Amino acid sequence: MTSPVNVLFGTRPLVFHAAGKHDNKPAWPRVKCWFEAQPMRRVVPSPRIRVITCNNGHPDMGLFERSCAKLGLDVAVTGQGIDPWENARDKPGCILAVLERVTTPFVLYVDSRDGILVDDPDLLVSRVEDNFPGKELVFGADRLNWPPIRQFKAVEDRLAAGSGSDFRYLNGGAWIGRTEVAWQFFAAAAKTAPHPEAPTSEQGILKSLLADWSSVVAIDYRCDLIQNLGFALDATIALA
Repeated sequence: MTSPVNVLFGTRPLVFHAAGKHDNKPAWPRVKCWFEAQPMRRVVPSPRIRVITCNNGHPDMGLFERSCAKLGLDVAVTGQGIDPWENARDKPGCILAVLERVTTPFVLYVDSRDGILVDDPDLLVSRVEDNFPGKELVFGADRLNWPPIRQFKAVEDRLAAGSGSDFRYLNGGAWIGRTEVAWQFFAAAAKTAPHPEAPTSEQGILKSLLADWSSVVAIDYRCDLIQNLGFALDATIALA
């Protein structure tokens, strides 16, 4: 199966994430319908990578798991039964808990509600090794700085200097990395208070850590791995 292409960079991301409770993600319906029309197939589970997500059982959850099932892959799920769910309070700790059960050297996380995997996650491991030398944890990139806190934007604009990309802001809804480093990062996140201007946002917590972790943490500016579709122009994505 040939995945959709980001025409800005000529890349073929394998994770698509329609982040945010808003309607400004015009390419998402096309990408989702394209994937739903693809035949079922079985990907051989890789000893290099485990796929994880958070799902508390809310009826809106489960899209990511269904996309993996279409590839014959199972997902390690955390967060079951937590109601009400609050991202800042619950997400870092739940991710940390499931990471303690992961035995593969790499791990892929995607939000359950609004993400899909369209091909073998083992391909992502090779891309991380080839395209992100020296980096151990790679987050998907967004066009929008959320939460819109000036200090976060300043750090991420500085890190993105020279990238030539509008996709420059960390989005915590999809990431891939070495399991040990991911565990260390989310252990730090679980101990970090949310930003007072974004008290319910775990993404604010992750952004607050970025400056101190930038030697090993990268953002996927060219969408080599992950395509965030919130506020991305429809013409950004061409279907195979």
